[in-house]
Amino acid sequence: MLLCIPASAVNADVTGEKLLNSQDEGVVVNYQVVVSGIPKQASVIEMNTDLIPVSETTLWTVETEGITLVDGDNSVNNQILRLNAEGGLPESVKVSVSGRVPVLTSIEVVDGVVVTTRQTQKTGYIYYSVKALDANGNMVGQASTETFSVTIPGEAQFMSRVNAITDTNLRVLAQDLYSKGLTDEANEVLKYAELPKESTMPFMTAIIIGIVLLVIGFAVGMFLGGIRAKNMQDYQSEY
Repeated sequence: MLLCIPASAVNADVTGEKLLNSQDEGVVVNYQVVVSGIPKQASVIEMNTDLIPVSETTLWTVETEGITLVDGDNSVNNQILRLNAEGGLPESVKVSVSGRVPVLTSIEVVDGVVVTTRQTQKTGYIYYSVKALDANGNMVGQASTETFSVTIPGEAQFMSRVNAITDTNLRVLAQDLYSKGLTDEANEVLKYAELPKESTMPFMTAIIIGIVLLVIGFAVGMFLGGIRAKNMQDYQSEY
C-alpha cells in the first residue's frame, strides 16, 4: 500500500510594506519576503514577479548569507530568480523586492490626434510566486503566490462621470471615444454633458460635435487596424 501525504506549501511571509490587492500602474512597491518551510529535498528556490526593475535599484536583494544566484549576479534584475546554497538550503531565506507596477497605458499621436492604448489584462499580476525545486528541476510541495490587480489612475472617476450622464446618446459617445483611446475627446463630451441646462449649446451643435468626434474615432480605428493588419502580414511572411 502507498501512503499519500498531501504536499505542503512553501511558506512566504511578507514584512515591511503591506501588499495591497490593487496598485496604480507605474507605482514603485517595496517589500521583503521570508521563505520558510523549505522541503529538505529542495535544492533550488525559484521566485518570480510581474514587477518591473527600477533604474539604479535591483529588483531582488538577497538578505540571507551563503545563498548563491543560480543564473549569476545579473539575475537580480530578472523577473525570475533562482537561489541555491552549498551544502543545502537553510531553513529560511529572506529576499527584498523593489519594483514598479506594470504600466497598462501608452500614448501615441496619430495625425495630430492623441490616442491612448490600454492593455485589457488588469488582474492576475504576481507580486511574487515562490516554489521549491529538486535537483532535477521538479517542483517539491506547492508554490506560494501573491497576486494583485492594476488600476489606471482616473479611470474609475471617468467611468463614474460617464454613468452619471442622463443623455443616453452622449453616454454611449463618451464610452465609445474612450474605448478607442480618444481620452481627450471623451472628456470634452463629458464636460458638455455636465454643463447646466441653461448653458447648454443648441441641439444641432451637439449633434455636429458628436458626428465630428465619431469620424475622428472611426479614422483612428481604421488607421490602427491597418497597422495591426500589416504587422500580422509581416509576421506571417516571416514565419
